[in-house]
Amino acid sequence: MVWKQLEKENVSVVLDRLGTDPNAIVFTKEFTEVVWDELPFYPRFDLYRLVNYATMPSFSMEYLSDGNVFIPLDGTANPIYAINEESPIKLTEQNVVEYLEFFFSHVRGSDGDIYIIKDPEKMPGIESLDPEQQKSVKNSHKPLTVEAGAFPGQFIIRGTLFYSSCLISATLRVSSEGRLSFIERDLLLRDIAFPHNAVNYYWMGE
Repeated sequence: MVWKQLEKENVSVVLDRLGTDPNAIVFTKEFTEVVWDELPFYPRFDLYRLVNYATMPSFSMEYLSDGNVFIPLDGTANPIYAINEESPIKLTEQNVVEYLEFFFSHVRGSDGDIYIIKDPEKMPGIESLDPEQQKSVKNSHKPLTVEAGAFPGQFIIRGTLFYSSCLISATLRVSSEGRLSFIERDLLLRDIAFPHNAVNYYWMGE
């Protein structure tokens, strides 16, 4: 994720758009920073992050937007699935993993956040684990693979996830409409202390 700063005049446009929505969170123009990034799987929509520095601590919200409509990402799959149908989503073998990272960084599981572990050596905080746990994480890790599914536009992804203090070997199905389902989940390692929130640090896509 490489955020790009929005120019001040364009920040005003964004906030004016949001101001027309009676349900939107209020951001002040003087103390709000807006950054954005393109998403390769959405032809029309980009990802926007608004940070309000008028409060301590500051708070942020993220939206999917085509420049006119701003859809807040609320921690559920509903707004993402709605945009997938409207945009519509365009998934390929090259961008489906990036879509998964985007999805998991904005949708919480019932027991917390789900993180894709691409490379255990680069996992933030791994150095804070004791040597035996570090060794267990590295030895248990399953590499990420992508293959075409049984139907056009469908993909099967296999890899290692961190979820609810556990490392899990998982097989996921992503439909052509961007809907996710788990085919298999096997426990690799439990009681892993993960010190950072990957949603905030955006380490997964690096």
